[in-house]
Amino acid sequence: MKRTTPSPALAALFCVVLAATLAPAARADDHGCSNGSVAGKYGYTTTGTRLGIGPIAGVGIVTLDRNGNVLGGKQTVSFNGVIAEETYTGTYTVNSDCTGTATLVVLSSIPAFNRTSTLDLVWVDNSSAIRMIFTNAQTIITVDAKKLFPAQEQ
Repeated sequence: MKRTTPSPALAALFCVVLAATLAPAARADDHGCSNGSVAGKYGYTTTGTRLGIGPIAGVGIVTLDRNGNVLGGKQTVSFNGVIAEETYTGTYTVNSDCTGTATLVVLSSIPAFNRTSTLDLVWVDNSSAIRMIFTNAQTIITVDAKKLFPAQEQ
């Protein structure tokens, strides 16, 4: 029985067709992040420690607009068992690799807890969730946020 092998030209053509078929799918999945893709309303939990205060836990809701603004932030926070109601506004940046930063001006029902907070962020799950860490000194706090309406246009 005689074996035949494909010609180099046929093998090259097969590789080109295969690459052309797979390349658009790869590009479609690698779209990155933008203000438009991360904008929306998120619910979140906060946990960690503020040195000199103790354990921190909180729950809240926030809206990110398409212009880099943090709007309508509202949270309930336990500062070592002392409960505070807080609101905040600020700004955020997002990079195409889905990392970013935020600066928030927080007004607390306990005036001694009024502050400006800074965070580093990373968007995950096709921009439907955010992982955050506070970058202020004396603060060891992380935040997990999830978009409230990920299937709808924000």
